[in-house]
Amino acid sequence: FETDHLVRLLSTLDTDDITYVLETCDINFRKKILRSMSKDLQKLIKKALNYSEDSAGRIMQTDYVSVPVNWTIGQVVDYLRMSKRIPEEFYALFAVDSRHIPVGTVPLYRAMRNERNAIISEIMTINPKIVAVNDKRQDIAFLFDQYELTSAPVVDVRGRLIGMITIDDVVDLIREKADEDILKLGGVS
Repeated sequence: FETDHLVRLLSTLDTDDITYVLETCDINFRKKILRSMSKDLQKLIKKALNYSEDSAGRIMQTDYVSVPVNWTIGQVVDYLRMSKRIPEEFYALFAVDSRHIPVGTVPLYRAMRNERNAIISEIMTINPKIVAVNDKRQDIAFLFDQYELTSAPVVDVRGRLIGMITIDDVVDLIREKADEDILKLGGVS
């Protein structure tokens, strides 16, 4: 591919998928691709590549939907319709406090079944299952399996929301682990 064409293709992907593609590339080619991307995207991808390969930071998406706990469903719907920064796919709204710390989640099915005047804090699930940015992949897979999650917020060391992990990311982790196990059974490393 021409560099410009590849950059256009990559730019249509979620940040976790871009990171996955770039981590398989030669370091010089990776730098060339990154230089051709928008400054915002460069910053996000470089940050993701700095996390340990086995961590939540490497597989998280930086596009997510967070809303203040005091908003109504009507405000959320209006925000979703107006914003250009909404991910293509998401399964829940992450309710955050004034410090951007996740304090609850609202699954989309619950949000859509409530009246416009329903307040997020009254319908959210409290004590959300949170993934720390340095959590290991196997711990994340266990958390999703244990609690039957479709998505989970990812927080930095200060507890602030910085991304999300979705079930499709976890399925990829499980698939990779199963492939490794099958190869080991066959004596291949």
